[in-house]
Amino acid sequence: MKKQLLVLALGLVTILGVNAQTSVSVRDIQYVSPTDLAACDDASAYAGQTVKTVGIVMHDGNLTEVSSGSVNGGYRPGVHLMDTASGAMMGDFSAVQIHGVYEDGGQSQPVTALDNLVAGMIVEVIGEVGSFSGETQIYPSDASSVTVIGTTTAPAPVTINLGLLNDASRVNNLGTGEAWEGSLVTIENLTVVAVSSFSGGTRVSFDVSDVNGNVINVSDRFLAQKLPSWEPRNASSPQTTGEFVTPIVGSQFESITGIIVHSENGCTGGTGRGYEINPFDTSHYKLGDTPPSITEVTRMPLVPTSSDAATIAAKIIDFNGTVASQTLYYTTDVNAANASFTAVPMTLKAGSTDEFEATIPSAADGTIVKYYIKATDNDANESFEPFTASAATGATAFYTVRDNGLSIVDLQYVLDPSSDASPYRGQVVTVKGYVTASAKPYDLEDIYIQDKDATEWGGIHLRGSADLLDLWRTEEVEVTGEVSESFGFTEIIVSSVTKTGNTAEITPIELPVSDAAGRADNGYEKYESMLVKMVNAAGKVKISDPQFNPFGEWTVSNDTAADYDNSTKVQTGVKNNNNNSSLWVSVLSDSAYETLDGILEVPLVEATKDMEMDALVGLMYYGFGNYAVKPRNNDDLQGFTPALDSAKYAADTSTISVPSFKALGVSFYPNPTSNVITIKTASNAIGQVAVKGLDGRILFTEQVSGTATVNVATLNSGIYLLEFTNDSGQRASAKFVKL
Repeated sequence: MKKQLLVLALGLVTILGVNAQTSVSVRDIQYVSPTDLAACDDASAYAGQTVKTVGIVMHDGNLTEVSSGSVNGGYRPGVHLMDTASGAMMGDFSAVQIHGVYEDGGQSQPVTALDNLVAGMIVEVIGEVGSFSGETQIYPSDASSVTVIGTTTAPAPVTINLGLLNDASRVNNLGTGEAWEGSLVTIENLTVVAVSSFSGGTRVSFDVSDVNGNVINVSDRFLAQKLPSWEPRNASSPQTTGEFVTPIVGSQFESITGIIVHSENGCTGGTGRGYEINPFDTSHYKLGDTPPSITEVTRMPLVPTSSDAATIAAKIIDFNGTVASQTLYYTTDVNAANASFTAVPMTLKAGSTDEFEATIPSAADGTIVKYYIKATDNDANESFEPFTASAATGATAFYTVRDNGLSIVDLQYVLDPSSDASPYRGQVVTVKGYVTASAKPYDLEDIYIQDKDATEWGGIHLRGSADLLDLWRTEEVEVTGEVSESFGFTEIIVSSVTKTGNTAEITPIELPVSDAAGRADNGYEKYESMLVKMVNAAGKVKISDPQFNPFGEWTVSNDTAADYDNSTKVQTGVKNNNNNSSLWVSVLSDSAYETLDGILEVPLVEATKDMEMDALVGLMYYGFGNYAVKPRNNDDLQGFTPALDSAKYAADTSTISVPSFKALGVSFYPNPTSNVITIKTASNAIGQVAVKGLDGRILFTEQVSGTATVNVATLNSGIYLLEFTNDSGQRASAKFVKL
């Protein structure tokens, strides 16, 4: 996501160091003129100003479920307010979100009072008007800036046409949609056209279309759409898990009700999902007619050899009738239209009432086999698995026959780059690869491996096992784990790691630094997680935008004047929930990141357009709808001008000297722990403690002196890193287990 704080050039009136407060209505804050909207400007007239406003709470605060690695405690509260002048029902420009975070001593703190608000309360809010991904929000000044001053009837939704919000490509219709940003609305007569599972299968969103083809994403900001595998982040949540049942493609909804949230795209230049609708109550989903449900699809064996037939099985149920037919379709011709696949009737498995299976014959080693399932109910409603197979050339499931086991290429390769999920998503696999980035000092402090012979599809990111921390660049490893998709980024959640003893230096794949055509239609997907080298065949690689966005990202190209489409995005010096880049690269977009979201380990060099380099090396990353390169250390900015300190990357532990906790006179206990860790420093020494995930992301930091406690109760069970930095800059880290 892109956080953009728009500041109106009116200036701020300051009295005795305190920002003056302007009393305005919710509608005044949200209103944007038709002229501005036509010019693709949806900024509030009060952007950047501290205001006081009064509104009616639209939903209970304890229903919000927004994780945030940048907020202390890992959770961001939030509620939506309706203008008190709107009466009982929503009107245009009459709602706004309270972004439940304030800054205190450089730390993002949650406004926990929001969790206790109930729909119908009237509250007064003091805070700064800002914007997040195109959505106008109020940022409270501090923990006490939200005050309950009365109660009234909870706001009721208004029914609107989906076409006011988005078009058929899910692009926001700013001119008519902005009026409903933050509002509680109902949209009628919808069909599910796509379902997206992410965050390791713990979250789901889905796209619905109206009769005119306009599309909106139904998102999971609230508890109502959290799956049973979800553990609530909101400590005030009324449930211990989610309960949402994922709809299937083709399902009909009489209506869906929810809060409209803006995720900008289109003319505003964002890359989000348009206007989204977020239900917060189970009654907000009014289901209509449904086709058969096809779930729990399996393939045995998972990786067929040339001597194996493959048995495809699935649970097929019709919730409002009976299943009339169920058929498996397959082909070994990757160019075949879906309608020309070979059809095999699926038969009921012995002892089951709803599980069906069919067999695909064996094929030669290396053969790609495509397949899908079609089911029809007694009302002639049809469903497909995968749902995209309903189109003549739509994406299907597939596998590659392998006599020698899976490779990283098999995990990453997709027939259609626009459908970028691994064909092995959710499966436990074993693959080998050479380490291209490690968790060691002078490196990315994140782990990637690569097939040394692959030129495409050959890299993958690893997380999960603490043993990954012991890997060094160039080592070959065999890993076993579950293939996961995180917002389109494929990775393995590793359960076991074995070093083979082999080593190899991976040569980066050369790519043009300015190549809009190459990136079009997810063209860079085949290089995801591979070590790449961005070059300019005509000369030097130049910095085209030193401050591309407020998240520490910058861009390079063959021309300092190049726009984003002709540039490559670079991530350096930031470790948070949105950007896990290296702290061993000197060049940053903003000097603030020298100590913000991680402490820079090398001398700072703030990026400017007069800087250049021979080539940029790094790992190709995908996140928030865009590709970016992550250099591992200064040596990856080859031939940089001005010269940078060498990274001096260590080849083994004997060349690295990292002080231990004991050497710094620091100890901690207990380990494992359930709730708190006690830190003891010698002679009441002062320092900073950071709790990190195994991927290097900083979850939170605290200042300590003498004996202090660190609360880790909100962390999920697992292995974490505890890092201590003393006032001399010396640093030590150790693993601990959260029970």
